[in-house]
Amino acid sequence: GTWIGSTIGMVAADALAIVVGAVLGRHLPEKVIRYVAAAAFAVFAVLLLGEGVRAV
Repeated sequence: GTWIGSTIGMVAADALAIVVGAVLGRHLPEKVIRYVAAAAFAVFAVLLLGEGVRAV
């Protein structure tokens, strides 16, 4: 039951991400998407580095 439930949940989440990505891809220029993705990556990198420094 757990395996089936988690698999269905992941498939549903992936399907939602694909649909949202396709819709945004039609309405936003690729350059904007690239910059937003790069900024999000940088923010998460800084947060993870900060978390690592606090753990030491």
